[in-house]
Amino acid sequence: MRAISLFALVALLWAGRSAAQYGTSGVLTLSGEGPAETGASMLRFLKVFETRLGVPARITYRVTTSVAADASISADVAAQTAASPSKLQFAMTEQPLSSAQRASFSGNAAVVGSSVHFPVYVNSYGLFYNVPGNRVTPLNITACLAARILTGDVQEWTHPDFLDKNPGFVKTGTDSYKITVLMDTATSGSTLAVLGWLAKACPSVPVTYTGVRADAVAVGSNMIASLQSTGYSFGFAMGSVGRAASVSEFAVETATAGQYLQTGSTNTTNMQVALAAAVPTTLSGDYSTATVVSLSADRVAPILTVGYLVTKSDWSTEGLEEGQRGELVRALCAFFQSSTITSSSTGMLNDAGLLALGSTLVSAVNITASSVFVSHPSAVKYTTTDGVGANVVSSTRSSYEVTTYQDLTAQMAAMKKQLDVGAARVMRGVGSSAVSLFMWRVFGELKGRSTTPLHMVYRAAGSGAGQGEVLAKANKYQSLVDFGASDTPMPDATFTELTNTAKVPIVHIPILLAPMNFFVNIPDSALPSRLIKMSPCTIAKIMQADITSWSHADIAADNGGVALPDQPITVFYRQLSSGTTAVITEYLNRACAGTWRLGSGGLLSNWPPTFKPTANAANMSTSVFTTSWSIGYMDAANGLDVNLIEVAVRNKDGNYVTSQTGDVPAAATALFKSDAWPKSPLLSFASVSCLNQPGANTFPIVAMPFMFVRTDLTSRGDSGALLVAYLTFMLDTFAQNTIAKALGFEPLPTEVRQYTTERALPLLQVDTRSKAWVFESGSTLSGGKGSTDNVISGFGGNYENLNAQGFADFYKAYNLAQNRAQATKAASGGNSTGSGSGSGGNYTAVLSGIPPDLIDQLDNLQKQVDILKAVAITAAVFGVFGLSLAIFTSCRMFVHMSLWGGAGAAGPGSNSMVHPASISILGSNGGVRRQKSISNFSVGEGSMGSEKSV
Repeated sequence: MRAISLFALVALLWAGRSAAQYGTSGVLTLSGEGPAETGASMLRFLKVFETRLGVPARITYRVTTSVAADASISADVAAQTAASPSKLQFAMTEQPLSSAQRASFSGNAAVVGSSVHFPVYVNSYGLFYNVPGNRVTPLNITACLAARILTGDVQEWTHPDFLDKNPGFVKTGTDSYKITVLMDTATSGSTLAVLGWLAKACPSVPVTYTGVRADAVAVGSNMIASLQSTGYSFGFAMGSVGRAASVSEFAVETATAGQYLQTGSTNTTNMQVALAAAVPTTLSGDYSTATVVSLSADRVAPILTVGYLVTKSDWSTEGLEEGQRGELVRALCAFFQSSTITSSSTGMLNDAGLLALGSTLVSAVNITASSVFVSHPSAVKYTTTDGVGANVVSSTRSSYEVTTYQDLTAQMAAMKKQLDVGAARVMRGVGSSAVSLFMWRVFGELKGRSTTPLHMVYRAAGSGAGQGEVLAKANKYQSLVDFGASDTPMPDATFTELTNTAKVPIVHIPILLAPMNFFVNIPDSALPSRLIKMSPCTIAKIMQADITSWSHADIAADNGGVALPDQPITVFYRQLSSGTTAVITEYLNRACAGTWRLGSGGLLSNWPPTFKPTANAANMSTSVFTTSWSIGYMDAANGLDVNLIEVAVRNKDGNYVTSQTGDVPAAATALFKSDAWPKSPLLSFASVSCLNQPGANTFPIVAMPFMFVRTDLTSRGDSGALLVAYLTFMLDTFAQNTIAKALGFEPLPTEVRQYTTERALPLLQVDTRSKAWVFESGSTLSGGKGSTDNVISGFGGNYENLNAQGFADFYKAYNLAQNRAQATKAASGGNSTGSGSGSGGNYTAVLSGIPPDLIDQLDNLQKQVDILKAVAITAAVFGVFGLSLAIFTSCRMFVHMSLWGGAGAAGPGSNSMVHPASISILGSNGGVRRQKSISNFSVGEGSMGSEKSV
């Protein structure tokens, strides 16, 4: 009984002590709050700290601002008494307490003592921008330039003082470089840090929050997203957050004049040495003037703040429970200095984008802490020595939640990476069918060179769709696609509606050069030279039925007086909306304005009724090819592919040229050098045309198809970045000189491509969260980096595209030979099998201008075709012979079976059976004779026999 009573007494005493130490619930609670900039990181730090305690404790932490945290801790301390302890035990802040707030502690010194500022981490803030064309190389900025931008003294990115610091600034041709200033709230950490830096680094230009230019845009905590989506903008944020979002960051001038640095390039060793001299180590006292901006140290980012844990110094006078909280606060301070938090490689500060204080400052702080903190005499101290004790903060103690969180975080990062790598980047476009094959082939090559899966959807729905779906008026001007394509520029009315009414700037991106012309089918017997010349007005008269016969005097005059036979002209036209029709009719409108009266456009309704409609480009070339004495208009490549006769058109300088004999790129070069070419890519291109340009050998009917791209691609996500990569590749040498030429197009002149890549492409703004694409060549991305994500490698590609020109030459030569052979056969009344020997013959006689090696390939191919034909004929002959033999054999077997069957019918005992051996060959005439055949017919009860010979 005594033992039981003693045990009960000890239990009651322990319970009382436990309740005093840990509260009536048995769980010691600690309350704090701090700024949003580091809120998520701090919650994680505190969770890990809880799991390392050997006693139950719960730390509640409210995420707010440094200013609010300062106010809360000061108010609680001012109101507390011995009977009513503080509600808030600590505050995290990057803004030291003001003198007035510190007085809240000092005024209650008899109860709680003074305030303590315990340094925990260093935060770095950066200045950021979104200026198209200036993302790769960071722009430089000084404190005074930043101050003048905020106050409105410098309002343009092209201000002389700004350009003086940035001689490499890329001007993208826009008419306005106005700076859009983005502002966080007045009490945000970034705002206070930047204003504090400006006050020290540029006191000559005072900046206050209310003194910022009136048109500044308040974006609150959405600074990064606003920077990403707002062109020509300026803002500031925590450096690590901006870097993670890939927002362009200024190189800010440090305390060393002329030295510019981004936040991620700080020399931490130099910074920590300078911190030890700049941060007070008294812990108590007035910290309101303590600052670490513009540290005098080499290569240290200038906009720095220190994160302090603010608490009270004396925990001895308010009871054991509050005293035990004091010990928990001290243990938390020690935890913040542990390698778990501060390690340069694995520390949690590093993961959070924060910087450690350094061993020199930490050592000095710890010496002071041992005397500043006053403990309750009965409170149990915590130790950081590893072990299993209740009051040990053990580095090897954890919880399922923490380890699971870490494991899940790692798994989620790996899964996100896997999904990101495996997910195809998608780009959608619509427009011209004339350039569709080029678009698909270029993207196919890009896909073959990419280290990341790609997918493109291009709908060849016509130039009208290419313009309409970019305008997207029915969709409230929200684009339906990433780009549109058209054989002609966007009309002024559409361009004005999009850019002025909807306030959506776009740029025209030239694609390639597409020569177009008129092609005729005149029999070789009537035009053995296969050469015919026509002036623009002669063509105009034919295309509006003023000339209806090939013997017309105007045609003869164009051809030196040589008249063609009096055959009616069959004219084909495109009945549906067509970019080719738009180009051809506009050419006639320009080159023969006094004669041409049908107008221009992609769809004409006033073609003469005797003309014949065709549905598309392929139908047009086929119709002309199969109709003698006909004419039609088409892409030059289509007409040449089917061996039609191309009209030599008189150009502006009076010379007759075809797409083969004339200079196609010269048309674009002449246009670019003229006043018709817009000075800015953001202007209308409606009047831009390569038609009827001057030059002795310039081909006059050249289309320059365009892609229409909105400058703001931020809403397109990864598609926007992919589109920029596609455009860059499309305008480069391989796509222009190899793929385009293989398809019968001509490359853009160098000056046009340079204008587009240097002035138009930099205007395109993409979501900075999208990973930028890089191009690998023989001199870049060495060391195996070409296999990383989002690389377009010059060492990859598609076999088909790499050999595109060879395939195109062979295909063209083969078609040319076949078509000429067919034309020769038709001219000879169907008796000729070609110009060579055999069924296909030697192609040399029908080909001119084709490389010898291709002619050899064609000869070999034709020989193989002839052999296959011979084999097929032989097989057919033997097949017929075999079938006849089979039928004959079947008949003989049928006869034999009939004979055997008849003999058997005589019944047993009959002597009239006939054996096959009884059939013999008799007589010199080779007749077949059946020696004896008996057939029984039952007639009543009698029988009749007979003998026949065959």
